[in-house]
Amino acid sequence: MAWSMLDWIVLIGYLGFLVWLGYFFSTRRKDSDDYFVGGQRIPAWVAAFSVYATALSSISYVATTSNVYRSGWIFGVGVIGVLPLLYLVPKFFIPFVRRLNCVTAYEYLEARFDRPMRLLASAIFIIFHIMRIAVVIFIPTLAFQEVFPTMNPLIIVAVMGFLCVVYTTVGGFEAVVWSDTIQTFVLMGAALLVIAYGLMAVPAGTSAFGTLVADGKVFPAENFSFDPKATTVWWLFIGGFFGSIYQYIGSQDVVQRYSSTKNLEEAKKTLYFQIPLLVVSVMMFVGMGSAIYLFYKFSGIPAPELANNNALLPYFVINQLPIGLSGLVIAGIFAAAQSTVSSSLNSTATCTIVDFIAPIKTNITDDEKVKFAQWTSWIVGIVGTLMAMVFITQGQSDMYVLFNSILGLLGSPIAGIFLLGIFSTKVGTKAAWIGFWTSSLVALYLGNPGGIFNIIPGYVKPDIFGFLFAPIVISACMIPAYIATIFLPAPEKEKIEGLTYMSLADTSDIK
Repeated sequence: MAWSMLDWIVLIGYLGFLVWLGYFFSTRRKDSDDYFVGGQRIPAWVAAFSVYATALSSISYVATTSNVYRSGWIFGVGVIGVLPLLYLVPKFFIPFVRRLNCVTAYEYLEARFDRPMRLLASAIFIIFHIMRIAVVIFIPTLAFQEVFPTMNPLIIVAVMGFLCVVYTTVGGFEAVVWSDTIQTFVLMGAALLVIAYGLMAVPAGTSAFGTLVADGKVFPAENFSFDPKATTVWWLFIGGFFGSIYQYIGSQDVVQRYSSTKNLEEAKKTLYFQIPLLVVSVMMFVGMGSAIYLFYKFSGIPAPELANNNALLPYFVINQLPIGLSGLVIAGIFAAAQSTVSSSLNSTATCTIVDFIAPIKTNITDDEKVKFAQWTSWIVGIVGTLMAMVFITQGQSDMYVLFNSILGLLGSPIAGIFLLGIFSTKVGTKAAWIGFWTSSLVALYLGNPGGIFNIIPGYVKPDIFGFLFAPIVISACMIPAYIATIFLPAPEKEKIEGLTYMSLADTSDIK
């Protein structure tokens, strides 16, 4: 199928609607509280969809579908490792955010440990999300390269980054969460179209599931090994759990949603509502990857030989779906990217203002906060877009594993610090810093960024599945910190009173 004028109308109409949405919410904004947390008037279900869309991203939508097509269902069920966190985080972490009335997650770290810890964690978040913006802009660019193979992909990246920055900067947090909600429905609808169209190619009387089992696309025996170098169910579950700790308790883009609802119970619902949404995710990823596999198996159309595996879903959409539907599914891919980019832009701007500028410029006005945040969004958006251009020129083979590896390396030391703060009354500031630096060294050893460890004679980068980085690095933070408490004095009372789970005796007064 060729890309048509109808597809253009669908896609441009969708993108234009997002820009209008940003303008609409800008007219409702009265102060900086509206810009950063939506005036705490966001309904729980909207915050829940926003958390879901923020965590999903085009990385999962496009790359996981490709992995399921190539390797079977194992990557499609990786998100189930998040499920235990959806019970634990509302119980053990959200009450602290609401009691301290935190705008950023890192205000808790200052209260529990010290200000340098807060600033470092905030800076790591900003750096990580600039990289994340680059990755999630890179993925949908592949879609347009399939549509217009002669078009310069750098132009596509620039347009994508510009549109995201515009509606995020203008509309603020409220525009972000409502657009996330709309984008969630768009990407789910797009997934259903892909699944339905792919399954139509299966001949009557033929079992789609039986075919997948026979072809080793469900869960072959090797998926259950304990080889640390292999992609297995166990490592995906364990890595998914530990890798998501940072996202749900230490990553501002998600934590910001906990402060946007009217009370504590509504904030908890934002995660409880994630449970059915995660089930939908598994169905989407497994369904799209499997449906595309079955389509090429039974339709008589040869499977594509693509230079970049992440281009599979865009290729299928453009070349197989009927006119009009292609535009809707490409809009879904854009939705997955934009929901993440907009959240990253808004949350990095929030961290910059609340954690770095406001404490220094104590007389800053509400208008100045908003203006600083808007300029920050533009700067971060431009830097992230430029990094996406680097990815385009260099190419990346498996963005899903790459992204989770980066998350494990950058986010896991901070995740360990949050866990120490919440669950230990013995770990003080010095012990926490020992844990942080130890885990950071372990993270660098595992990832060897820029080849910095190559100067060490005999160094060989560990051959470990990327999903295992997070549990290893978090353990490398917590264990040394606990050992250090043997030699260091216990923290002062004001550093633990009401700031650890053991000392949070009553939550009835938390709004």
